[in-house]
Amino acid sequence: MLQTIHDKLKGIFAVAILVALGIVFVFWGVNFSTDSGGLTRARGVEVNGREIPVAEVQRDYQDEMSRMQAMLGDAGVSDELRKTIQKRVLDRAVQAELLRQRTGKLGFQATDTEVLEAISNIPAFQVEGRFSPDAYHAALRSVGLTPERFEAEQRQFVLAKQLDRGLYASAFVLPAELARSVALRDEVRTVGWVAVPASRFEAEVRLDDAAIAKYHAANESRYMTEEQATVEFVELDIDDFAARADISEPALREHYEEVKSRYTTPGRRRARHILVAGDDAAAEARAKQAYERAVAGEDFAALARELSDDTASKETGGDLGEAERADFVGPFADAVWAMQPGEIRGPVKTEFGWHVIRLESATPEVVRSFEEVRAELEPEFRRSQVEKAFGDAQEELDTLAFEAAGDLESVAAGVGRPVQRIERFTRAGGGELGATPEVIEAIFSPEVIAGRELRVVEIAPGKVVALGVKAHEPARVRPLDEVRDQVVEAARLEAAAALAAARASEAVEALAGGATWQATVAPWRAEGGTETPRVVRRDDPSVPGEVLEAAFRAPAPAGGGQFGTATLANGDAALWTVTAAQPGKLDALEVDARRAAHDQARDRQAMSDATVYVTAMRAGAEVDVNPQLFE
Repeated sequence: MLQTIHDKLKGIFAVAILVALGIVFVFWGVNFSTDSGGLTRARGVEVNGREIPVAEVQRDYQDEMSRMQAMLGDAGVSDELRKTIQKRVLDRAVQAELLRQRTGKLGFQATDTEVLEAISNIPAFQVEGRFSPDAYHAALRSVGLTPERFEAEQRQFVLAKQLDRGLYASAFVLPAELARSVALRDEVRTVGWVAVPASRFEAEVRLDDAAIAKYHAANESRYMTEEQATVEFVELDIDDFAARADISEPALREHYEEVKSRYTTPGRRRARHILVAGDDAAAEARAKQAYERAVAGEDFAALARELSDDTASKETGGDLGEAERADFVGPFADAVWAMQPGEIRGPVKTEFGWHVIRLESATPEVVRSFEEVRAELEPEFRRSQVEKAFGDAQEELDTLAFEAAGDLESVAAGVGRPVQRIERFTRAGGGELGATPEVIEAIFSPEVIAGRELRVVEIAPGKVVALGVKAHEPARVRPLDEVRDQVVEAARLEAAAALAAARASEAVEALAGGATWQATVAPWRAEGGTETPRVVRRDDPSVPGEVLEAAFRAPAPAGGGQFGTATLANGDAALWTVTAAQPGKLDALEVDARRAAHDQARDRQAMSDATVYVTAMRAGAEVDVNPQLFE
């Protein structure tokens, strides 16, 4: 545990954020097979005999599903996409565990300082560019995490970065590899293209009832109703507590006494001393002689330079400068704070020896009165009382909701707040509860949907709700009669796009048979494109990405030209040609550009090395997956 953070975690006011947990490695995107070959003994996922907590995997899955549902809205998440998300979540969990095991085996260590630095650099935990313990604490509470758990995740992140740095440091690029990289990266091609729009073929489309019904059946996921719920909730808002806060005069004065030291400027003393080191009688006798000479009127500073064993103050005549009482050891401080300016005392015994002391000056302690500090003290005290009252109420809400077994009315009565309702809450959100993933996940969790449980969610700093579901309507396929017009329009567009693609393919066959480019594209000149081939780069913004990708994937033309088709984002077809290709040249780059190209090539090599490294770990790992993990 990082005590340096925990000691400062106070308050609930902070910026509202979404905290994405899990370890973010350079290895993201590597896909692993998770087929365990049938039923396994694992409750969730086991990697080399070590079990990954089921709740963590399921929470990650629910978070991804909620975000995807919010993005897709009415379309919903298809079964195929759901399986893809499950696989991605599972791959991520396995990768993280494999890396934990590997960094442990290699003996990697992450100090508290390194973990603290990693956490402090997260923008979501910063206020005005600096780490805020309050923001950190509030953010973790908003997603139901403890600092200990989050810090454990960040410790693994630091360890993974160490492994990542090691892989990057070992990556290198040979001159020939760099030349090939630049040749591909900076290659230019002479490309021409024209659009073959689907709209030109809509008149040719003929749809009968059977074709329409077939299209509806094949695309049911496009015509689903939204899953929705009637949600009831009880809300606690810290602003309500602030409005009701009653700060009495006695309570405020009592708080002042508790924090009085903050408004106190300690007294200071300036003293000189002569130190006689040693604790025997001879040392004491020498100190007494020094005292007698000082009270007899000899210059104290001169005596200190002559007699003192304190080398730090000897040359300044024993001057210790202005200091607070805590700066001195006990017996010395007791003596100094009992003296008047000009007074000489001694010998005084301390752990350093015998002292003869002269007090030069004294500055008294200054305490700002209650009346002086009230204006700044009252808002602070009010805020602390409001936070405490809100925190107590939130704990009570948590307890009542846990014990209520789905009965929200009893919770409302317990905290004295009304039950509010939102009709038709969907996976895209709704009403006052908004569309935060935590709320959506809570509402559509099986236990809450079934009415067996309530969930408490912090929807914003200082705003908490206990929520339950009163009624639930699963998503269903809308019947053809209800969506016939939409189905006909979509089927017509798809059929027209297929005709456009077929016409473009016929054009390619004609070009391959000897037809000229200009004659072949003549019917489409006015439909958009670059009829006359011109030189373009891979990232030319004036050419559709689909055309660029196809044209640059084609073999370089040798003599004639390369031809092909592409499907544009709007469903139209495109016909393209490549008549020339010119690879990039490393020698043509300036020094800085060459260095940048080298760094980019090395980055790609490091990524490739990391992929191989993780793939090798996965190949040698024993992974058991419960097939019912996501059910």
